[in-house]
Amino acid sequence: MSTWHKPMTAACSIGATLWALAIAAAQAPGALPGDEAMTCAQIAAELGPYMQRMTPGVTDLAATGQEVIHRGNKRVAGETPAAVGLTAAALGSMADPTGLSGKAVGQAEAAHQAEVWQRAEAEDKPLNDKYRAQAGAVAAQGQQLQSDARLKRLMELVEKKHCDAG
Repeated sequence: MSTWHKPMTAACSIGATLWALAIAAAQAPGALPGDEAMTCAQIAAELGPYMQRMTPGVTDLAATGQEVIHRGNKRVAGETPAAVGLTAAALGSMADPTGLSGKAVGQAEAAHQAEVWQRAEAEDKPLNDKYRAQAGAVAAQGQQLQSDARLKRLMELVEKKHCDAG
């Protein structure tokens, strides 16, 4: 056997392996010819319709979330005078050596907090229900997209090509 036979055999073996890997990659679920040559801009363009399908639900969910936050902030602002008054009463009750006034203030604070909580639950129930429904719809849509073989392939390319490293 000549000395060139072993290197030639190794080269052919490596070439066959690379060819097999290229075929396997092209046959991967969701793969299309030319995927490996795609630029990040091309991948982003192909991802666009997927993102457009998600955008309305995510936008609505974000708007409802902002409304929940706004209501909470408004409620805190409305309850600030009561909180200040109860804090002043608690500080004043420290002068009572018997501790009875401190106990009464503590009970008043607990009752007030319970009342605020119950009122908030009742007032915000429709909005919270809407938020939960929207979040569920977005999650379901995301689950559905996770089963899309082409989307998975595009996301693999994004990661492989470091397209998200911005």
